[in-house]
Amino acid sequence: MNLKKTALITFTLAIALTLHLDLPVQAAAAVDNQSVNVFNAHGESILSGSILHEGASYILASQLHEVMDVELHWESTSHSVVIKGERHQVNWYSISDKLKVNGKDVTLTEKPIIKNKRTYVPISLLKKVFHLPVSWDQPSKTVIFLDGSSADNY
Repeated sequence: MNLKKTALITFTLAIALTLHLDLPVQAAAAVDNQSVNVFNAHGESILSGSILHEGASYILASQLHEVMDVELHWESTSHSVVIKGERHQVNWYSISDKLKVNGKDVTLTEKPIIKNKRTYVPISLLKKVFHLPVSWDQPSKTVIFLDGSSADNY
C-alpha cells in the first residue's frame, strides 16, 4: 500500500512539474500578437487590429491615414511599402528587409512586418520618422495618439 502511495505521489509530482515547465513557454507565446488598444487624445477608441509583436506596438499600414497625413502604397516591382508624408518618406523593401528614410539607408530595431498577408508598421517608427506624438500605457496595453503635444518616452 505504501509503495502504491509513493508511486502515485511521484507520478503526480512529475505531471505537475511537466505542466509547470510548459507554462512560461505558453505565456511567452500568448504575449506575441496580443491586441493593443489605440485611442486618440480625446479618449476615443480608434483603429482596430493593432497588435503587440516582440514587445512593440504595431498598427495596420492600411490605417495610417487615420492617424496621420501620409500616402501609402505598394510598389510591386521593388516589393516595397512606401509611406510618404509632407517632409518624410519611408521605403521598406520587404524581400531584403532594408529600410530607407528620406533616401538614406537606416537601421532600426523595429521594422514593418507582414502577418497574415497584412503589413503592420511599428508605432515607434512613426514616432521617430514622422515625429508623431504618441504615448504608451503598459498596464492597459494602450497607445494614445496625442494632438501635437510632446510625446512621452515610448
